[in-house]
Amino acid sequence: MDFADAGITFTGTMTRLRWIAAAVALAISPALAAAQTPQQLADLDLEDLMQIRVQRVFGASERLQPVTEAPSAVTIVTADEIARYGYRSLAEIVGSVRGFFVTNDRNYSYLGARGFGRPGDYNTRVLLLVNGHRINDNVFDQAYIGAELGIDVAMFDRVEIIRGPASSLYGTSAFFAVVNVITRTGATIKGASIEADAGTLGTQLARASFGRELAGGADLALSGTYERRNGVGNLYFPAFDAPGTNGGVAQNLDGEHVGELYGRVKLRDFSLTAVYGRRSKLVPTASFFTLFNSQDPREQTTDAHATIDGQYDRTLGRTRLVADAFFDRARYDATYPYAAEHDGMPVLINDDGFVGARWGAGLKATRPLPRQQTLTAGGEFIANVRQDQWTSYNDPLVDGFDIRQSSRQGAGYLQDELRLKPWLLLNGGIRYDRYQRFARTTPRGGVIVMPSPNQSFKYLYGRAFRAPNTYELYYYGDASASLRPESIGTHEIVWEQYAGNWLRTSVSAYRYTASQLITLSVLDAGSRTGFGFFNDGTLRARGLEGEVEVRSRQGLQLVGSYALQRAEDQTGEALTNSPREMAKLRLTLPGPLAQSTGAFEIQYLAPRRTVAGTTVAAAAVANVTFTKRINRAFELVGTVRNLFDAQYADPASDEHSTDAIQQNGRTARIGVRWAIKN
Repeated sequence: MDFADAGITFTGTMTRLRWIAAAVALAISPALAAAQTPQQLADLDLEDLMQIRVQRVFGASERLQPVTEAPSAVTIVTADEIARYGYRSLAEIVGSVRGFFVTNDRNYSYLGARGFGRPGDYNTRVLLLVNGHRINDNVFDQAYIGAELGIDVAMFDRVEIIRGPASSLYGTSAFFAVVNVITRTGATIKGASIEADAGTLGTQLARASFGRELAGGADLALSGTYERRNGVGNLYFPAFDAPGTNGGVAQNLDGEHVGELYGRVKLRDFSLTAVYGRRSKLVPTASFFTLFNSQDPREQTTDAHATIDGQYDRTLGRTRLVADAFFDRARYDATYPYAAEHDGMPVLINDDGFVGARWGAGLKATRPLPRQQTLTAGGEFIANVRQDQWTSYNDPLVDGFDIRQSSRQGAGYLQDELRLKPWLLLNGGIRYDRYQRFARTTPRGGVIVMPSPNQSFKYLYGRAFRAPNTYELYYYGDASASLRPESIGTHEIVWEQYAGNWLRTSVSAYRYTASQLITLSVLDAGSRTGFGFFNDGTLRARGLEGEVEVRSRQGLQLVGSYALQRAEDQTGEALTNSPREMAKLRLTLPGPLAQSTGAFEIQYLAPRRTVAGTTVAAAAVANVTFTKRINRAFELVGTVRNLFDAQYADPASDEHSTDAIQQNGRTARIGVRWAIKN
């Protein structure tokens, strides 16, 4: 892989922080690797095996396996880390790991991966799972990673970030990555807890949870959360700096209200998970060219999500069978104020929204075969019973529309893992997806060499697709009727190593080509049908990522990562909102007080190009969290985000008049946790 050809260099612009991150990843790791003596698993005694603490991942192959054997580059963030670093959303969790970054438009959070972070993308090229169940809705195909997700991060047992294409296992949207959230059970909660906190920007939160193992082998977990934020009282937008628009200041238009409910019950081989979440958000940016600083009505969006997922998991002989059935419902409602189009009419109010509902079922069988082979076969069926979209106005002379859609889709897949030698694994898979408009077959394959049980070298190849969603197909009328799926092909080389329970290292290099990218184009801005989505985008990218994690028995944890990437379109121009470099550092250590912990992190993001062709400056944001246990039941937690009050902005999408959107300065919150463990 020639990074010079991609325009990637290590000279000229690297700051001291980036030099340190790169040096740690590229100098320490090989030296430690050279000190290891290769051993085969069969050569280790029980005491040696107990010292190998390789993390295990479920979502890479839909079965629990060591990270070193998974056909992907994987990062796992545990519940303990989520609590220690004070993360309050999935966006903060995934944004803290190597190679990922988050953009926020003061309404939704958008995830960037491997150089791709197109503004306004709605996270359609990352698949979000909860306990292996697809969460992306069936209208926008959006992966919700902010408060709109509907699940409190306190109910996360761990988050698996699985890089690379995975359509051979999961179908559409598993394009750049799969994020699998594993939720907590009664056995991991072990009692009851109540938490309350408050902070700057009018932030208030109350949470209650309960979990325990019941008689007869049952397991119960329950949680409820309410949170509100007033947000920034006065937000300045230079694009609206005029006397008639309040000098570009949006007043009291950044608030948010969130309610979340979670429940899970397990009895022997059957488990049932239910989730409901609702978020209302005021929008200060005058998106979609609405009235700026409108107070009556205010621009606002509301998202509500409900999921019921039942799973039956049983082993019959040597075969493990997993059957599941589910129902999902997502609703979006928005209020957009515009200037009146006719004399004598009040402010033009646009009510826009969708309802998506689906049910489905799946069956999977996993069986070990002779000669150390593991075969998995499965299939699924989804009935999208509602994919409805509408928009209406309070002026009868302005046309709205009401689209009623439904569809069905099905898939079958097969994957096989063959251990040719104790140190050599072959992994392959293929999946066939059938939609009403098209069909797709997607493969993946990997060769994994393990010089020792806690070290692996991987070559991975995979293809993935993203199906055009209902919004892209129908919202703008017939202009998008001929859309075809996007596709991507990725080559990747990965090296991973664990040294006992104190050191983890990882380096990966990748290149990919994505084609038939779906892009919104303007035909006639005077009407809804003047817009349309078309397959006219191609991009190529190359990148290098490195990470080192060090732990000690005294509670210290140090994680440093560095990512270098270049993503460009068919003309050779760098993509918008695509940072060339990222560096991250996380540090946890015992605090100065008894039974206290301090956690510090800093994230550096290189400059990014905006849609208008300008550049937002590089950003380095630091966060700190302090935890102090008062007694067996009470714990005090304080968090400061953007500790040094860095002023930075994220590139905005085409739906905004402003080119970049300012992000929050320093914020703080403090809370108390009361918990009784069984």
